[in-house]
Amino acid sequence: ETLPPPNILWISTEDISPYLASYGDSTIQTPNLDRLANEGVLFENCFATTGQCAPSRHSIITGMHSTATSGSNMRTGGRQFPDSIRCFPFYLNDAGYYCTNNFKTDYNFSEPEHASLWDELSKSAHWKNRPAGSPFFAVFNRHETHESHINQDKPLGVESGAVTIPPYYPDTEKVRRDLARNYTNILELDSIVGDYLAEIEQAGLLDSTIIVFWSDHGGPLPRQKREIHESGTRVPMLVRLPNQQFAGTRIRNMVSLLDIGPTMLSLAGLPTPGNMHGKAF
Repeated sequence: ETLPPPNILWISTEDISPYLASYGDSTIQTPNLDRLANEGVLFENCFATTGQCAPSRHSIITGMHSTATSGSNMRTGGRQFPDSIRCFPFYLNDAGYYCTNNFKTDYNFSEPEHASLWDELSKSAHWKNRPAGSPFFAVFNRHETHESHINQDKPLGVESGAVTIPPYYPDTEKVRRDLARNYTNILELDSIVGDYLAEIEQAGLLDSTIIVFWSDHGGPLPRQKREIHESGTRVPMLVRLPNQQFAGTRIRNMVSLLDIGPTMLSLAGLPTPGNMHGKAF
């Protein structure tokens, strides 16, 4: 019996390092991300290709190093790719997947090509809108943890005195406050992750869907975002497979966000195109 192709759900976020309990940071409790880790595979050494969003997302969507495509400078929009280079969602779409993005591109190439990548690209894009019987590849991008949210004036979910100061920061009130805000934003993100999991579960799709959680690069604070130190490029990545296959596995091998596209194609039974630098893990 031939099994139907798996659905794929991406929950992508912005600007976080592995400041999660599942990675050994006990500052806050993130039960929904912990669930993904416990029921799935945790990659201990996942790295972005760069510490900045647009070049990183460029590499993710193309499966190619941005340095090879002139996409490594921030916001080099307007570039047209040659016809021989196709971003990986095109291959999923050719295989019958309903591909949606809610709602972020920022791929460092021209805007018209963004829309053609997706069956639906909007703030209302959702796997629920797929044609009956179609597998889906659905991307939900969250911005609660983005650098711009560090300056929010809202109640903190963690006391500033409870945070651990990285060795590259001075121990000051402002540093502690910003770290506490970062953890608070991650708490908000975790709650939203729980909502996405509940939607999938209530639809009876949990055991036919691959769920992938990742961040586009490291955290939002100095020496993190924009830098190519480990603090700017090491990111969390959690993958829950259908029926909790390999549940609780921790992978120490180094992987790159460059590899995500080829890996999704592999999970859908598709080969890695010859132009891609990433490898299916």
